[in-house]
Amino acid sequence: MRILNSLAIGTLYAMTIGSVHAATSQLCVFDIMGSNGDMMAVAKDYALAAKPWGVNIEPQVYTSLDDAVSDFESKKCQGIIADNYVTKKYNNFAGSIGAVGAINDYDLAKKVLIALGSPKLASKMKTKDHEVVGMVPFGLAYFFSKDKSINSLEKMAGKRIGVLKDDPSQQRMAKRVGIKPVFMTFDNAIAKYKNGDMDIVPAPLIVYKPFEVGKLVGGQGGVADFPIALMTMSVVFHRGDYPADFGQKSRKWFAGKQSQFIKMVERWDATVPKNIMYEIPEIDRKSGDLLLSQLRKEFIADKTYDGTMITLIRHLRCNQEPNFIECKK
Repeated sequence: MRILNSLAIGTLYAMTIGSVHAATSQLCVFDIMGSNGDMMAVAKDYALAAKPWGVNIEPQVYTSLDDAVSDFESKKCQGIIADNYVTKKYNNFAGSIGAVGAINDYDLAKKVLIALGSPKLASKMKTKDHEVVGMVPFGLAYFFSKDKSINSLEKMAGKRIGVLKDDPSQQRMAKRVGIKPVFMTFDNAIAKYKNGDMDIVPAPLIVYKPFEVGKLVGGQGGVADFPIALMTMSVVFHRGDYPADFGQKSRKWFAGKQSQFIKMVERWDATVPKNIMYEIPEIDRKSGDLLLSQLRKEFIADKTYDGTMITLIRHLRCNQEPNFIECKK
């Protein structure tokens, strides 16, 4: 009996010590839908999963992207969930997943996101000051236009198109095509579009229903059925505030959830009526693929994109789409 009591006391002591030393991390979560949004739901599930890893995560919702980034950078939050474009400055490898034209469907997106959970890529997910510990798909981005006749990149010349202020590749693409860039952030893009500041806005389809985009594009407009990039939400932490194995355990957890996450994104996309999507002619799709392929090569050369990420995506894409322009011998 005395031995059992000693074991019980020892177990209780170990549990107490473990809870005392468990790191507590505030997590800034950017969610345009607020506290009831899907990103917050993911963050809450993640917080429960992280407890056995020795980290107490406390998600805090932000509907302002700038506020979330500001609090993360001032270390009011140890971690942040925000789009891959704004978090690209913390890790160029992970941020390059949003390369223009690289990922064009959700099967490929899932394969890439699962691969990022591999221990073989752990070193690429870390920099001196930050570590990307997970990624959540947020949807393929498309061009929302008030004029369906704009069905090629060439026809966008002279038009005012929104470009993310945090993504230099979008700005350079706009310059190459002759587009007039209008700087935006993800959380003010639709407002700028509504105010008439832009003719065309790129965005994932999740924005369609809550922001009543159908009314904004009008009867002559729609969504061009040509995905231009994959948008993800990256989970980034300041390094050193958690156990050494936390990052890899976290990435493994996110990798295991990718099928569930992709289904979530597909539900968002399904809210867009089929008649709002308009086709891009095959000849224009091919010319668009060629231009975006050339741009990716340029952006690898000048370090805008991480070459290892683009090679990983191309390898996986060629396995499922051998006729893609970059796969032909």
